[in-house]
Amino acid sequence: MSPTVKISQEDGEYTAVDSETGEVGVGSTRAMALAELAVRLGSAEQQPDADTEDEVRKLVARTRARFDREEVTEDDVEDAIEWARSE
Repeated sequence: MSPTVKISQEDGEYTAVDSETGEVGVGSTRAMALAELAVRLGSAEQQPDADTEDEVRKLVARTRARFDREEVTEDDVEDAIEWARSE
């Protein structure tokens, strides 16, 4: 069976769980939860040192803050992904 990602929502917060690894991403939108999960999966595969993990966490925090500040919505992210795949 192929790995899947299950997304759930509770109290306005989304959770994405990878069925193969059990890694979890949490965010205020589906896109943010998936982005955090992707970072965690990449980190797990690379087994980064503490400095790299800290940098990844900082990058996720900066990205999340910028998305919030610029009011980037989940629809905006999904439209961007669709556009990128069409090229």
